[in-house]
Amino acid sequence: MPEAKKTKRALVIGCGGVAGGAWSIAVLAELEKQMQWDAREADILIGTSAGAVLAGLLGGGVSVSTMLACQKGESAHCRWNHDTDTGGALPPLPAARFTALSLAREGLKGRVSPLTAITGLLPEGRADMAPFMALVDGVVPAGQWAPHPATWIMVVDAASGERVALGRDVCDMPLNRAVCASYAVPGWCPPVSHAGHTYIDGGVASPASADLLVGSGIDEAIVIAPMASSEPDRPRSPLAAIERRVRRYMTAIVDREVASLEAAGIRVVRLEPGPDDLAAFGFNMMDPNRRRLVLATALRTAPGAVARALNGAGAGIGVARHDGQPQLA
Repeated sequence: MPEAKKTKRALVIGCGGVAGGAWSIAVLAELEKQMQWDAREADILIGTSAGAVLAGLLGGGVSVSTMLACQKGESAHCRWNHDTDTGGALPPLPAARFTALSLAREGLKGRVSPLTAITGLLPEGRADMAPFMALVDGVVPAGQWAPHPATWIMVVDAASGERVALGRDVCDMPLNRAVCASYAVPGWCPPVSHAGHTYIDGGVASPASADLLVGSGIDEAIVIAPMASSEPDRPRSPLAAIERRVRRYMTAIVDREVASLEAAGIRVVRLEPGPDDLAAFGFNMMDPNRRRLVLATALRTAPGAVARALNGAGAGIGVARHDGQPQLA
């Protein structure tokens, strides 16, 4: 019999700040468990903002189990202090200049979304990115890219508003600076310039950029989207209500991207926070003080969420049911 064709699988990890990173690691750990699969084996890794940090670490060979152990405080070899290295719950005093005034101009011309245009008017952030550089440099030598052949780090060109996949479209930026560029949250973290271009957080254009997989030869896509929620909660806090409105906008983007993948014949497993996770998030995804609550909640909710997502994708995602547990087919 002819040998069966290997299924090509992509892993997409979206933006979501400190809370989204903790939630994503819990989900990834459960996903690996139920699928009996190593996320580092994904044929393509796409990461945006906090997801870029995780994709960069995976591309550099760091296991999900190592990331989870660090999140839980159970490893003595972590290169990251989860309580201090992202700064506090509020950004440092920003610079007295716009993040990307040209994005506002592009918005007036209808060339970028209103959200992308508005983010350009935020002041330029001045958070210390040295801990991010040190984290990546501890995995991939400074000045180099991830050894994974298809690690795509998503950023937005601050002049045009176009999405750029560093590692695919631009291949001469080192991984440490690429991760910092993808995490360049307007008003919080500084933009990163390279080869005549300035880049900011890829999440200002798309929370996941999963649609870039169309035409890539991928058969299956696992989309982990911390900023999307098909089952929103109803928070009483006015600030949380504002966050949920932004989340609905981002959910619609993920909806369109997933639809484009499915229209192209790519099977999709979509994972996003549920109401309990959203309650743990609160309204400030950058607040490190909520990280432990987010992680504990996600470790509780992830088993059911992953099982439902895999069952929804059916055998198409490369799993079969045996004694009630999803396994690799």
